Amino acid sequence: MSRRHCRGCAASNSSQCRVGVGAPWRSETCIKSGLYRKSHRLGNMKDIKDMAENHDDSLGIEVILPEGGKPAPCCPHGPTLLFEKVSKGEGTGRRFYACSACRDRKDCSFFQWEDDKVSEVRLLAREAENKSKKPPVSHKEYCARFKKFASLRPDEQKFCQDCQTLLPAGVREAHASHRLTGVTAAQLKRPSVLLRPLDNKKSNAQYLFTDRSAHFLLDTLAGLGYTKVLCMGTPRLQELIKLRNLEQNHEPMKSLLLDIDFSLSSAGNLPTSPPNPPY
Repeated sequence: MSRRHCRGCAASNSSQCRVGVGAPWRSETCIKSGLYRKSHRLGNMKDIKDMAENHDDSLGIEVILPEGGKPAPCCPHGPTLLFEKVSKGEGTGRRFYACSACRDRKDCSFFQWEDDKVSEVRLLAREAENKSKKPPVSHKEYCARFKKFASLRPDEQKFCQDCQTLLPAGVREAHASHRLTGVTAAQLKRPSVLLRPLDNKKSNAQYLFTDRSAHFLLDTLAGLGYTKVLCMGTPRLQELIKLRNLEQNHEPMKSLLLDIDFSLSSAGNLPTSPPNPPY
């Protein structure tokens, strides 16, 4: 198990500054003291060694907020983040771009020094690689497939547990040896109960809200008068908002889900009545 360090006070899982469970890169003490108003510091030392050259006086890696509107290069997961190595001595370390989603270069190998001059050939190769790793089906096509799937008889609606996808008629032959289960109408309205949570803690680990937590959050937002909600990595909150809108007993909310789990696109576009897809 890798050690996690607080880069705000240089503590290491000590009683002086405990690393927060919900914020693995920041400690509770440093968050409360306001040390992260301008930037966030990352402290998984194993990953830092993978991302940049490491020296004995190195304290960690700091995320640098961009200034001047300079666009960041993109990896398969989207725009990258600008990092800087922090050391004990004076001066700043060399800055570099790396993936914003993955903390292990085995999951995403993108690395570029900030001052690197990237050739046209390298840019074209990078663009081709990014394109090759995108989902083969567009969001619009997923919606069309989902509508077709929802129109099937209940006994024809199947879900492949191995591939984590809904199976419309005509493609089941390729999944004959896989584990298939039936799908209920309630599950179609809440796809997160069908999908298996991702568990890679260095990239896209998912922690799904319980019904009690999701209801508490939604009741709190509604009580504060919010009518527009951006759900970042919280599919269960998004589902609950859409389901509550159908009840028409509350002030309707507009919501949008942002998530890097592509399986949500294939299993989360049920056209309810009135049309209002969960994702």
